[in-house]
Formats: sequence, C-alpha cells, structure tokens
Amino acid sequence: MVDGNQRISAQTFDVDDVEEIITTIRQAEPIDARAILGLMRHVGRDTKYLTFGPEGSFLNVKQERQLIEQYAQAERSILLVIEVDEQIIGIANLATLDNDKQSHVAEVGISIIKEYWGYGIGRIALESLIEFATSVGIMVLTLEVVTENQRAINLYKRLGFEIKGTLSKRLRSGQLYFDSYVMEKILY
Repeated sequence: MVDGNQRISAQTFDVDDVEEIITTIRQAEPIDARAILGLMRHVGRDTKYLTFGPEGSFLNVKQERQLIEQYAQAERSILLVIEVDEQIIGIANLATLDNDKQSHVAEVGISIIKEYWGYGIGRIALESLIEFATSVGIMVLTLEVVTENQRAINLYKRLGFEIKGTLSKRLRSGQLYFDSYVMEKILY
C-alpha cells in the first residue's frame, strides 16, 4: 500500500553525467491544494490530451482542499501527489464508483509535467494505484485515454490494461476533436 513516506528512485541521464531523481509518492494533503491547482495549469499547457487546458481545474483552493479531504476519508479511493525535490510534479488518482452495484470498479488517472515524462514516474505511480486497489478489494480498473496518446497507451498496456472500446470525438482542443479508448484491467 502507498505509504506517505514511500520513496522511489529513478535515474535520468543528462548529456554528460547521470543524475538520480528521488521521487516521493504520497497521499495528497489539504495543504497541497494550491500546488495541485498550479500543477493542473502546468500540465494543461503541456498536452492537449486532457479534459482541461492551461486554465487548469475549475476548482478554487477551498474546493480543492475539500476534494482532497474527501479522498482522504474514502476507504477505497486515493489521491496521490508525486514529488521531486519537494515540488509536486504530478498527481495520480483512483476513484471508486459511488453505487453499490459498481463499488468493485474504480477509475484511474495520472498527470505529470512534461519535463518528467519518459523516466518511469508514470509507471511507478500507476503501480502504486494498482497496489492500493488490490489492497482494498477493487476488482476492475478503468480509464480513458486519447487514441493519439501512444506513450500513455503503451504504459497502460505494459501494466495489463486492455482496450475495450473507442469513444468518438470525446475531447475537443481548439478545432481538433480526439477519439478516446476505454481501457480496463481486471485485478482478480
């Protein structure tokens, strides 16, 4: 299970030397609200594959704190922050569906700022969500991903997610429309 002090290290390679990046993945706390909102604006500028753009989340700081508290109180949902050098560079969440007939199903999502793409941080975050889901008895994980986001699709496939269908024109960015895949992973 994700422990607030869990430290995971990855290596990045600079032009001439090797630099180790220490990545901390921990459960979000209300004090993280402002930083998370800033992160959402940052990642909204990095990619057109999200449901928001550079404006970030529609929540204000108070609402974001409330959302973090809701995650903290939930037994089967979790909101994680990903830190490097004590700066939040990504988030990962797992949210169970509200009704009893689907309480064994959860949706997952990950957003990381572009400077940290390609170092395995997304994989580590997704593995943390899968580990959490297994520990609380969730049986099915689902997600949506834009069909052009091949980097993310490859990650999800490597970790056992399968494409189950395509949704047409699911996301709009300017004049462009993007289809998305629905993917799932059966845990047991």
